[in-house]
Amino acid sequence: MNTKSNSNRCNASISGGQNQFCRKLGTALGRLKRKLQEQFEQAYPGRSQLIRQAVAEAEELAWETSFPHLLLPDFAEARLAEILAAPEPAYARAA
Repeated sequence: MNTKSNSNRCNASISGGQNQFCRKLGTALGRLKRKLQEQFEQAYPGRSQLIRQAVAEAEELAWETSFPHLLLPDFAEARLAEILAAPEPAYARAA
């Protein structure tokens, strides 16, 4: 998983106005990410770690697109569904 900060996701050669837009986009995406985590945690209590993982992976994928703010919710929902549908390892059930 890539660990770049939101401010580093934009091209370093962009102009000041575009850089400001990029910072605002990163801030807005951070708020959206937290809101999605809260909503998913209400829907799936006790699954916080899996939810954080799914949303983080979805955010990485969303930043690869031209419209991360539009695609993050769908990517997060799809990734969470994949993770929740996967069978738990036997050692996790035994604990």
